[in-house]
Amino acid sequence: MNTWLRVLTLLIAAAILQSSIFTEIRIDGTGVELLLLIAILSGYHGGPIRGAYVSFWTGLVNDCVVAAPLGIHALIYPVIAVAVSNLEQRFIDERRFIRALGIAAGVATGVILTAAVGDIFGEQLFNSTSLPETAIVAGVITTVFSKPVSNVVNWTVSSGTPKEVETHFSGSVR
Repeated sequence: MNTWLRVLTLLIAAAILQSSIFTEIRIDGTGVELLLLIAILSGYHGGPIRGAYVSFWTGLVNDCVVAAPLGIHALIYPVIAVAVSNLEQRFIDERRFIRALGIAAGVATGVILTAAVGDIFGEQLFNSTSLPETAIVAGVITTVFSKPVSNVVNWTVSSGTPKEVETHFSGSVR
């Protein structure tokens, strides 16, 4: 199956899950950021270039799902994917706890950056007094779902990559 067809299928399925099941899983009003998790993991498994492409489209899909102004998430997600990809290359032999902490930090960073960019464009996306708590809770909740999503994203974004790139990125999640 073509890589971009896999990505399209993943994004449609994630949009449906994000807008249906994951809206019901909430702690203190904060839910799972499934599409942000996909953006982070696409940078982790697909490398900086493919991760940025997938993350851009993931951001556009997220803008449609949450009814945000078109492009706010698409500005943030590729930056996070490239940063995760570059950090992953430096921490190639990390332990499971460090990976989980990195995913939680990536989600929290994505939530804060999205709020900051939204504020620049005049959107009040989050309550500014509880933004740090919201970011931390979103990071922890989303990390719980990271292992099964990681396997799917790895299958999705790593198909069709050259062998030397695939061996470097595909062995990262154990």
